[in-house]
Amino acid sequence: MSIKSSRPGPVPRWVRPVHTYSSMLMLAIMLFFTLTGLTLNNRQWLPVPTPEKSIEVILPEPLATTALWQQDSLLAAAQVWQWLQQEQQLAGGEVRFDWSADEALLLIDIKRPGGYSLVEVSLEDETVLIEEQHYGWMAALNDLHMGRNSGAGWSWFIDASAVVMLLFTLTGFWLVLPMRRRRGRMLSLTGLGAVLMAGIYVWMVF
Repeated sequence: MSIKSSRPGPVPRWVRPVHTYSSMLMLAIMLFFTLTGLTLNNRQWLPVPTPEKSIEVILPEPLATTALWQQDSLLAAAQVWQWLQQEQQLAGGEVRFDWSADEALLLIDIKRPGGYSLVEVSLEDETVLIEEQHYGWMAALNDLHMGRNSGAGWSWFIDASAVVMLLFTLTGFWLVLPMRRRRGRMLSLTGLGAVLMAGIYVWMVF
């Protein structure tokens, strides 16, 4: 009568290379998310934001009087936005247009990591009021950590990073299982971490 061993089987050959290369790939990325996790949890470290900057400029007459405002207001707004980027060096981000035909007024709301810009374009007066606010480099990094106002490309990058981190973690756990002498101690530490996390949460919430 044969007795099946409870020992874990040998680790597949691909596990260790996957663990090694994923750790190298994620080294700088994990450091970034770790450090910004600290700054997110300690917002008092954030520097004092710079005062809001406000300027007024003249809108070129061709942009104010073009027939596109009646035909295709979105295209006309895009032309104004392109002019602002070229002539006023206005930084991009997540852009939203709000056009009021009755008041001949265009509002452009630009949100970006660590700050925002609000542009008010008056076609009647042919003026552009630009208000900008920057909260500092640390606030920008915090927003990148959360994927806030950072665009679809960065959002995909966060998702891909999470998948690779998960792969790195699970392959590391897999490598521990065959280590009979250390396995018990390492699994105990894993359990201790889980209990500590759950215990602190329950203590703080309930």
